[in-house]
Amino acid sequence: MWTPIEVRVNHPGTPRTYSRLLPSALLLGLAITNAGCGQPSEREYKNRRELEAVLTAVSLKSPKELEKNARRLADRHASGALSDASHQELMKIVDKAHAGDWASAQRLAYEFRESNPFFK
Repeated sequence: MWTPIEVRVNHPGTPRTYSRLLPSALLLGLAITNAGCGQPSEREYKNRRELEAVLTAVSLKSPKELEKNARRLADRHASGALSDASHQELMKIVDKAHAGDWASAQRLAYEFRESNPFFK
């Protein structure tokens, strides 16, 4: 007597195969989208505080505070905590203020802060 045997073959592309791959694919996608994302580093926070200090000195039109901030910027640059490009941009602001062009220095500082919220 012959009895039918049910054969289950899982071919690629069947819903069962996809259901096994879905959790792995979701985890992989989540890992990729979150790679590199996150909070700014401590170094970037400190650089932001220095920018805020420069902006405050410029807004108050305080040459004494501006000079202290310029020395701190130079120290951070010398230690490698502040990149060459950021140091140059910040020193443009300081130089404008030293020249007495407080309004332009303030405008540059706000523009820099807007375009680079956290920077190296």
